[in-house]
This record gives sequence, C-alpha cells and structure tokens, in this order.
Amino acid sequence: MNSNELVVFVAHMDDLEFSCLGFLLKNEKKYNFIKIITASTWQEKEKIFKRNLEDIGCALGTKLEFINLDFQQRNLQSNFDDLKNKFYEQIDFDKNFDILTHDKNDAHSDHIAVHNISYGLFKYAKRFVTFYSPSSVNFVPNYYIELSKKNYDWKHKLLTNYDFTKEQSYSKKGTYFRKDYTNIASIYSMENFIGNEMKYCEIYKIYKWID
Repeated sequence: MNSNELVVFVAHMDDLEFSCLGFLLKNEKKYNFIKIITASTWQEKEKIFKRNLEDIGCALGTKLEFINLDFQQRNLQSNFDDLKNKFYEQIDFDKNFDILTHDKNDAHSDHIAVHNISYGLFKYAKRFVTFYSPSSVNFVPNYYIELSKKNYDWKHKLLTNYDFTKEQSYSKKGTYFRKDYTNIASIYSMENFIGNEMKYCEIYKIYKWID
C-alpha cells in the first residue's frame, strides 16, 4: 500500500531546492498529497521561494501544499518546543505519511533542530528519509537518485534565483550555490557506482522504508 502523504520538513527556504528535488520528481507518484513545511522565514527569500515553488508544483502531478511555520532563522533551537508543537499540528495521524527531512549529521543548528523534531515521529511514519545538505558532516548515504542534465540545470537555476549578497549567514556568502557544489553528491556516488557513474545525482539516507 502506498503512503498517502509525503511531509517534507526543511529548516529554510532554499533547502528544498538544494537537497530534495530529485526525491520529489522520482517518488511523487507514490503520493496523493505532498506537504512542504519550512520552519523559518526570511524576507529576502520569500518572493523567490514562492516563485520557485510554483515552478516545482507545475513539474509535479501530485497536489502540493506549502506551510511556513514562520520562525526566525538561526533561532530554531531556542524555539524548539514551540516549533515542535506547530509542526506536529500539521500531521494527520489518521493517514499514512512519510517524512523527508534533514540528517542528524549536520553542522547547522537549525537543521539539527528540525531533524530532532521530525525524529519524534519515526514510529508513526511509514518511511523516514533524510537528505544531504551543504552543512552535512560525515553523511553516509544509502539511497541515490540520478538526475538528468535537464533537471540538474533546472535545480541550479532555481537556486541562483536567490541573491547571494542577501544571505542571512555569518559568512555573508552563498558559496554553496556554486554549480559544482550543487552537484557534490556525484562525488559520493563515484565511490559505490564505478560501473554506473551518475554524473548528476542527489543522495539520501533511508532510516525506515515500509511498502
């Protein structure tokens, strides 16, 4: 039996475009409904993210819903309990649902908060999958999704719609938007797929997958 709903829980606007477009494109037919929830907002990204999400929705045949929990970036650990309650209120426990979110091996405190909150639903989800992000550390993938060049170029275009100079980060640099960096997952695939090289791909870790 297919799961009815995919819940994608990300910390920031642009995490979706960087980390899990491939999952949506490959697996969207498994779902009747996809719910994308961002934990935080950032004024400089709101309009761009909305346009990007419209493009993504047009590429998918599945109904797409977007929810912004509207917390401040870089403050998710401080608002952990409030964020958890707001996120859990978005879950329909009467339906089968899958969770797609950040990994526990991540250096970004916002990403860690989102992972830990999501992990509280591990026993309820039919599938629990995490993705690689620019701040992942010692990421150990066990699920690889190959991207066509067309989809890889589209992914990069969505990311570069954002203005690098308006990043709300301590470094004030959008270095991970570089095109080579957006395809760093292909380096991971080389280790395990020497006979079937994936020139463009995304990487994930499956914690739980029940069909």
